[in-house]
Amino acid sequence: MSGPKLNKELYNNIVLLKLLNTNSVPKFQLEQSPFKDDDDDDESESSASANQREVLVTGRIFPDSDIYNQGSFMIEMKILNSFPFDPPEVRFLTPIYHPLVGQDGKFCNELLQKHAKWNNKISLPDVVKAVVKHIDDPNIDYALSVELGREYKENRPEFNRKALEYVKKHALPRK
Repeated sequence: MSGPKLNKELYNNIVLLKLLNTNSVPKFQLEQSPFKDDDDDDESESSASANQREVLVTGRIFPDSDIYNQGSFMIEMKILNSFPFDPPEVRFLTPIYHPLVGQDGKFCNELLQKHAKWNNKISLPDVVKAVVKHIDDPNIDYALSVELGREYKENRPEFNRKALEYVKKHALPRK
């Protein structure tokens, strides 16, 4: 998708993301998007040029699980100009001890794989919901770290201890 249609599609997704900052579950606090806060539909094209190869959207997620609900976590969604036909790449900017998050912060999930479950009807709020769901309840089949996946399955108390230590050290406040 290119031109004004891409901008309108992306703009609509950003508006939906902003709505997740209210009393929705999960909550998502948008920090940065390619559109200015005061943009309206017609002016948005100047803020997010269709010629850009990718745009970055950043925001904070607020997981619900016993360990991760102690803080919030900044994520970045890299959106290619082929969105919504190609999934965004999600990366954690806040360090997190989790089997689905690589040392570089990259988040792995079947929904975000083009040839697995991704389709062009999935919105950015759906992506955020999937990220929060799989942080709270990971599918170990998609673990980026074999060691963390094994620890999560076979030694949950040790995993929980290390994860909570990471949360206390790195997580952002939930306010």
